[in-house]
Amino acid sequence: MRRFERAPEPPSFDDEIRGPGKAWLEANPDAKPKSFPAHWTLCLGDLTSAFDDLCAYSVMWTSRPTVDHYLSKSSREGRALTYEWSNYRRADLEMNQAKGTWDRRILDPFEVQDDWFEILLPTLELIVVDERIPLHRRDDALFTLRTLGLGDGDDILAARLAWYEPFTEGMVDLQYISKKAPLIARAVRKRLAELNPAAFDDEQTHFRSFLDGDCTLKILRKTAPRLAETIDAALRRPDERAKRR
Repeated sequence: MRRFERAPEPPSFDDEIRGPGKAWLEANPDAKPKSFPAHWTLCLGDLTSAFDDLCAYSVMWTSRPTVDHYLSKSSREGRALTYEWSNYRRADLEMNQAKGTWDRRILDPFEVQDDWFEILLPTLELIVVDERIPLHRRDDALFTLRTLGLGDGDDILAARLAWYEPFTEGMVDLQYISKKAPLIARAVRKRLAELNPAAFDDEQTHFRSFLDGDCTLKILRKTAPRLAETIDAALRRPDERAKRR
């Protein structure tokens, strides 16, 4: 996970979603959540922009975006916020289903700090960074990873690999990964920051070009093979914190 900033409420939200939704709730006080009119789907496009086209929980591009009610419609507090912009998060369908009605047990993407979690290379598992997350939030962080399968679940690892593998094979550049799977790109940049520039001093221009997304690893392997070999080795190096081998 990573922190997302709250976006302003869309100008048409009150007329299209809040107004009709609250009116319906007042007219149907005993209605079950499954029967609520899905007016919230009208703002999915605005939510997509607000969350940079990413799932708020997996922090990856998704082909199945949904409007997640952070506080679920079945709770008393969440029912009152069913048609409120402040209660919406953009979530992949499976993430939304896994989250269910756990509400505040799942960390809020608006409250998570950027350095609480880290993806490890080359296993692609997500871990809680103990020294950075406040002690009183650690249990909730671990619960979030387990419940949503964000740590090292087979499905999430396969989804991450679907973005990471084209990058390591040189089919897409680092900037592309930064947009589609930014936590993976962050892990890559961290590894590259550990390299000794003196090892490829005569290829600094190629290295900057790679970091800026102006070339892929495939191109780098042709134009600066020694640098590409150094990068490949860095990305393959095991992380001692990894659980999966």
